[in-house]
Amino acid sequence: MSLTPIRDLLTTALKRANVSTQVNATQVVTKANEEIARILPREQSSDARAVSLKENILTIESSHSSTAQYLSEHEFQILNNLKKEFPAQKIIRVKYRISRTL
Repeated sequence: MSLTPIRDLLTTALKRANVSTQVNATQVVTKANEEIARILPREQSSDARAVSLKENILTIESSHSSTAQYLSEHEFQILNNLKKEFPAQKIIRVKYRISRTL
């Protein structure tokens, strides 16, 4: 009797539970937040965060319009790094939203 790798078991279970899309979106958002933290200056690192990936649109909330503008200037870099990490995930655009609750 051979053992099945845990990765195969998890992939099958996720597909069966129909949550693989949500898990993948969570992974993309987590990686996007890492990219945002890497790109922003240290004193501004808490001024923005990726909050969702829905219908291939990544939404980033920012507490200041200047931070959103700064990130939009680095959007190509963010998307390229996400594509390297998740080649099967299609992200067609990034939406920026100003939120005073960050």
